[in-house]
Amino acid sequence: MIEQISKKVDEYNDDMISLLEKLVNIDSGRDNPEGIDKVAHVVGDILNSIGFKVEYLESPGICTHVIARKEGKGKKNAMVIGHMDTVFSKGTAAKRPFTIKDGKAYGPGVLDMKGGVVIALSALKALHDLEWNEKNITVFFCGDEESGHPVINTPELFIREAKGKDAVFNMETGSDDGAVVVARKGVMYPDMTVKGIAVHAGKDPEKGASAVLELANKIVDLHNLTDYESGITYNVGVIKGGTVANAVAGEAHAKIDIRFVTCEQGEKALDDLKKVAEKTYVPGTHTTLSNEKISFMPMEKTEEGMELFKIVQEQGRKLGIEPEIKPKFVGGGSDACWTVMAGVPTVCAMGARGELNHGEQEYIQVYSLNERAKLLACSIAAF
Repeated sequence: MIEQISKKVDEYNDDMISLLEKLVNIDSGRDNPEGIDKVAHVVGDILNSIGFKVEYLESPGICTHVIARKEGKGKKNAMVIGHMDTVFSKGTAAKRPFTIKDGKAYGPGVLDMKGGVVIALSALKALHDLEWNEKNITVFFCGDEESGHPVINTPELFIREAKGKDAVFNMETGSDDGAVVVARKGVMYPDMTVKGIAVHAGKDPEKGASAVLELANKIVDLHNLTDYESGITYNVGVIKGGTVANAVAGEAHAKIDIRFVTCEQGEKALDDLKKVAEKTYVPGTHTTLSNEKISFMPMEKTEEGMELFKIVQEQGRKLGIEPEIKPKFVGGGSDACWTVMAGVPTVCAMGARGELNHGEQEYIQVYSLNERAKLLACSIAAF
């Protein structure tokens, strides 16, 4: 089967690059739900052409999801997941469209994760064209992953669709070393707002209450909660406050990133965040939190997940992939957390090899489209 898959995927090399160019050149950031919808229908049309029953879950003004199902002859159930949105704003594709230089492809979302979408579609097409239909397959590509599913119930949908499956492959961004992710940290992105009393800094400073000073103390407290040994990290990445130098600041804001390894740590991190918010250093100030929810639960390492990884690793050996595929634990969250929570063996970062996602120099290794399509197709057939 490996030799047949390899030959079939080799036939798609030009088509994969053409499809990737088409998807990358469609802006699909949070500010462009029409672009997300356009990508969704390109993806859905391809899935429909290879025997999937396609459903579009449309949330006007927000995004579109694609859920597709194909019945197989056997009892085992595979699921392929990912996302179609990017972090880049409308107009980015026009400014720096898809390009290839020295074996690397560039463009907004080329790695995170339109490369992974192309790989998944190519692998599924190869299995279809070879008339392989031994397993039931579900595909779920969402449209709001990069914004952390802020409005609609996407995590619940992932959990619902994953239940009862035997294996999940997340097509998230791969890395240059070709590793496959078996565990990820959980993530939350809370906002902190401090209200104080604004007065003239020269005339009546004693009558004021500096929101900036209060926030500064809280920033120190938050960073002191970081525990590298246990894996919990706090980062205040954005701050703003006050209006002019000669006024005591009446308001200050902070955007916070919190990462954690286990679900239990996530609950503790949230409790500690609330304790910091409740404490007062500067009399007359008041602190509130918003968006204090977990955006991604951790993708916890499981024995079942490691068994699935070993199958992927073995297929890599048979395909002659170098270096040998290694398991990896990373700090970034992904929707693989929801499928693990559903109790399903899951591997993540099955997408293209590359680096620097979310930046202008984001790239993929073009050869990895072929390599990873073969790896995914063989892994689906093998488990």
